Amino acid sequence: MFLITGATGNIGSGVVSILTGQGHDVRALVRSAARGDVLPSGVDIAVGDLDDAESVTAALRSVDGVFLLHAGTGTTQTQTMIDAARTAGVRRIVLLSSIGARLRPMPIIGETLAAREDLLRASGLDVTYLRPNTLMSNALAWADGIRSDNRVVDPTGPGRMPAVDPADIARVAARVLTEDGHVGHGYILNGPEALTSREQVEILADVLGRPIEFVDVAPEQFEQDSIAQGTLAPFAGALRDLNELFRAGRAGVITDDIENVTGVAPGTFRAWCEHHAGAFQ
Repeated sequence: MFLITGATGNIGSGVVSILTGQGHDVRALVRSAARGDVLPSGVDIAVGDLDDAESVTAALRSVDGVFLLHAGTGTTQTQTMIDAARTAGVRRIVLLSSIGARLRPMPIIGETLAAREDLLRASGLDVTYLRPNTLMSNALAWADGIRSDNRVVDPTGPGRMPAVDPADIARVAARVLTEDGHVGHGYILNGPEALTSREQVEILADVLGRPIEFVDVAPEQFEQDSIAQGTLAPFAGALRDLNELFRAGRAGVITDDIENVTGVAPGTFRAWCEHHAGAFQ
């Protein structure tokens, strides 16, 4: 039995689908029973969340491994999972972290991610760390502007990023949950090509068959515009910090970790666009 947190999200749902398709018993930790309705039949539903230690401990009964995706900030949820896993006798945890935990200089967001990794590393549990680059699905944030004005505003400038398909992250997570040999490893998960955001938009425009204007703005201006549109200032500031590193090309590293773990090369951004073109129409 495997417990999946974040089971209804774009990565967690993929992990659930793969594991159930392979015949594994799966339990999903969801905030309400209704949220479990979108999951495949046969998935055991545990109602609770990572801020409720009692519900986490209950969800871990008879579990062999956990896919851990945090929903909040800080490290409280990490410690809750560690304590509950010890109580339940669960050793294997696959943590969804981020490349942000390894960027230098470390961004504000990365400090929290690194602190979570440090807690788990010191826990004595059998942990594997997944550190994806920026997600291809982040392009969905451009959808409203493309549908209304055929326009994308972006602060990452010339920075190249090998964005990764969430489906490929799910494949890696399912593999390391169900086989030995990954304890203590940290995998950098990325797509096969490092593209600028402008190049991503050009690919998306080609797939959609219409021109899309690309507007490059400074991270500081993007931060202020985001706050004006309702984003909380601390979150906007953390994103500015991260976007400055992206703009400087600090996240451009490409590894073969996805193919090495799963035996299958990661998907391209063009393939992702072709699969999700309807979201931009």
